[in-house]
Amino acid sequence: MKRLLGAIFVTFLVGWFGAGCASYNKQTKNINQSWESGNIQSAAAQVSAEAEKRKDTKDAVIWRLEQGAVLRAAGQLEESNHAFDMAEEMINRFEEKAKVKVSHETLASVTNLTTLPYEGFAYDKIMMNTYKALNYLELGDYEKARVEFNRAYERQDEAVQVNAARIEKAQEEGKRKNLYVDLEDVHNDGRFRNQFENNYASLEQFKAYADYVNPLTVYLDALFFMNQAAGFSDLERSRKSFERVLGMVNESKFIHQDLETLQQVIEGHPIPATTYVFFETGLAPEREQIRIDLPLFIVTPQVPYVGAAFPKLKYRNSYLSGLYVSSEEMTESTLLLSNMDAVVTHEFKNVLPLIITKTLIASALKAGAAYGAYAGMTNGGRNNPEAGLAVLIAGAITQVVMNQADLRTWTTLPKEFQVCRFPTPANRKIELSAPDCGQKVPVILDEGVVNVVWVKSVNRNSPLLVKQFTLLKDNTKRDVPFEIPASKSIPLVESSRPEQSTQKSEQTDKVNKS
Repeated sequence: MKRLLGAIFVTFLVGWFGAGCASYNKQTKNINQSWESGNIQSAAAQVSAEAEKRKDTKDAVIWRLEQGAVLRAAGQLEESNHAFDMAEEMINRFEEKAKVKVSHETLASVTNLTTLPYEGFAYDKIMMNTYKALNYLELGDYEKARVEFNRAYERQDEAVQVNAARIEKAQEEGKRKNLYVDLEDVHNDGRFRNQFENNYASLEQFKAYADYVNPLTVYLDALFFMNQAAGFSDLERSRKSFERVLGMVNESKFIHQDLETLQQVIEGHPIPATTYVFFETGLAPEREQIRIDLPLFIVTPQVPYVGAAFPKLKYRNSYLSGLYVSSEEMTESTLLLSNMDAVVTHEFKNVLPLIITKTLIASALKAGAAYGAYAGMTNGGRNNPEAGLAVLIAGAITQVVMNQADLRTWTTLPKEFQVCRFPTPANRKIELSAPDCGQKVPVILDEGVVNVVWVKSVNRNSPLLVKQFTLLKDNTKRDVPFEIPASKSIPLVESSRPEQSTQKSEQTDKVNKS
């Protein structure tokens, strides 16, 4: 019995260290405290140290993404793009592999999904290239910004095919282990279904955008190719992007104004002096761990139910809901452009069947192994009851310790992106004010035809971070003269035909102040 108790203790230690001692939430706790308190420079130093320490681990990608976002907010643009470049290099290597390595899948089955490398979600990859493009715009490198907008555009198209293939691969892996997960049977199980609905009902509060599309990226794409057009094809791309984002965000007077400007460009008129204010506010969802009883009899008849850990989105609601922009001539308020809660939630819903499939397979293997050890030790339960009890206890401990949900997610992304546009004031002076907290920031606009002011707020209590760049410096110079086909025009959109609304109306109403 002493030897058996010793074996249980060893099992506990092996399970503890094999599963990992700290979740991603605990690993990022100190950084997030600095980030959320507005101490951006401290957060930048902390995240850079952690990213470098973890550069050769399974978590390298997520740490480089966090590093890139924080360094961008800290104004370290070249360092930010270097971090994003390292993340993208690893992501590209993952994408080049047609199959997930069997060794990684097997390890995950023995322990948990946190043992797999973090390869990045679709919204991670799209935002990575979007932030890189914005960094290059601030640095004045329009050609590199063009490359990043093209890559972000490609990633949105690739994402739909990738997700479907991942679920198929998980099913194939289960079959190789003589296990098969039928998700329909799983959801038909009443006990599982009740727990699932209780824990994931909040996912239905958002209506999705089009699959794997971020309206911010599409809108920036439209603005860039209108202002930096090298030919008519760029203007046509701009039109399509404006119309696409108009369909996603429903009515927006700003996008209609952009389409009118685009038509003027087609007709040979210069772009009027215009200022855009983008507002990046709040924090995207983080993940927390929940437990759901799994109907393992569907895949391994010997064991009826085993509790397993799943991730659940946790929405963060300390944020400034809007921003006013004032000058001597006007006052405008920012309107919702992209709700990152909706973007993240939509992809989480799409990936959830994959998480369930892999978790069922992993739990079934562990539960089946424990039952097999028990049956072998006790001759099917007929002998050695004390030894059998010890084996069952050891198996239970292993299950508890090693069943950890994968909580890795890009925590420094914002909750919302908002925007407004207006004719540049003659004196080039504007004031930014946040009614939720009373902050006011005066801004003198840089010289340029089309100016962008980028404002970031992490939460209600953090200071407004303000930076600006010029999207079009000189209206008279273009790298390539336009060759516009005769009688070519861009039809204006009379009314939007939404692909899908971004949020419930009561949520958008509070930010659409006028």
